[in-house]
Amino acid sequence: MLIFVCNTPSKILEILTVMIRSKYTYLFESEGRYYIYNSLSNSLAKLDKDVYDEITTCRENNCFDFQDEDTMEMLKSMKVLVDNDMDEINKIKYVNLLRRNEPRRLILTINPTLACNFSCPYCFEGNHPNIYMTEKVEDDIVTFIKSNKEAKAVSVTWFGGEPLLAFDRMESLTRKIQALGLRYNADMITNGYLLSEDVISRLPSLGISSMQITIDGPARIHGSRRCLKSGAPTFDRIISNIDAVKRLQPDISVSVRVNVDKTNEKDFVELYRLFSDKHYKKFAVSLAFVKDISGCNTCSDFCNSREQAEFVLSLLRKYDLDFSYTYPLSSRYECAVRNRNAIVIGPEGELYKCWQDVGCKDKVVGYINGKVTNEPLLLRYLVGADPFEDPKCQECFLLPVCGGGCPYSRLQNVYEGKSVDTCLLIKDNLKDFLLAHAMHKSNAKNDAAVKCL
Repeated sequence: MLIFVCNTPSKILEILTVMIRSKYTYLFESEGRYYIYNSLSNSLAKLDKDVYDEITTCRENNCFDFQDEDTMEMLKSMKVLVDNDMDEINKIKYVNLLRRNEPRRLILTINPTLACNFSCPYCFEGNHPNIYMTEKVEDDIVTFIKSNKEAKAVSVTWFGGEPLLAFDRMESLTRKIQALGLRYNADMITNGYLLSEDVISRLPSLGISSMQITIDGPARIHGSRRCLKSGAPTFDRIISNIDAVKRLQPDISVSVRVNVDKTNEKDFVELYRLFSDKHYKKFAVSLAFVKDISGCNTCSDFCNSREQAEFVLSLLRKYDLDFSYTYPLSSRYECAVRNRNAIVIGPEGELYKCWQDVGCKDKVVGYINGKVTNEPLLLRYLVGADPFEDPKCQECFLLPVCGGGCPYSRLQNVYEGKSVDTCLLIKDNLKDFLLAHAMHKSNAKNDAAVKCL
């Protein structure tokens, strides 16, 4: 048993059981500032030099001997000091397993149509027919929900195609689900073009509390990438519609997603500032890196994680813009495809596990009537390529906050022989990202021995 010897003020030696220094602890220094990060707790702290030196010195033999009880408690709360690293990982794994098998909530992504009024070069919708959901499929969805006796709540994401092209179906299906008496909430992924004032006024009654809208840059850039099928521009109308949402329904959260590649990277800040000047409430701008899956000449993707990391860090260092890429999410969110009660429903009642599979016949796992047609694929999504069983992931310092990355990409690597990078962007740039985040969060004055960031 490891022991910790503490010199008490009365000079009496106290022998205490000591926690070991977690292997998920990372120490770094920059320009006379000292930091510690722990991925088990996803916490970052600034240290006094003497505390930093003590932890560094005792790295090998775990001989921590801090007189300061507050410092000890902080290190314990950060999980820098733990009883056993494997026990901590088992806790995380157990929570993930519980979430995967949570029976009380249905997570439904519903595609009322695959049709879209846009023609975006990087989007899958252009390759699929303009199919619309029928009333028969609508009723089958309601029957499916009723058959899940343990479910107490239903969460719906409206997806497509462009879901607002089938707004009447969204309304009728919502009413039927709401009539079941379950807790209900919804969000929507839309291009924003059809958000008329009439549609906006009806969103709260449909339980829609948030939406994601994609804008790829200022008007001149967005217009070259996200135009109508006729070629007509869409930027001004989308901006006007967002203004209307925030004026008429300010409690609806709006997230603008910007798909970034090398053709529009320099324009991201201009778009960000456009929205910052509006001072919307319940509003966010996020960025996503995209690849040109169609082979067109309009897009040029970032080739590797290093280029992506440099771009994100430049946004933080030059403009103080902090995004989820710069620091792991504290929720340890695992993609819903791992959840047995999360399904994607196509307009013909076909079922998928991932949004990216919609419209692909060979990725259908079953139908809304309960028939499973591709059990091997279904099981792969649920339990295949599990990061907690992956030797590489098991040894990774960031496993506690990463969760193995995108399951879709992991399955591609294991079953299709691809080599998609599923690691967090910060993995190969850990010090740079943590330091940038620390500088973003720190106050100019810091007198505390340990300061959480």
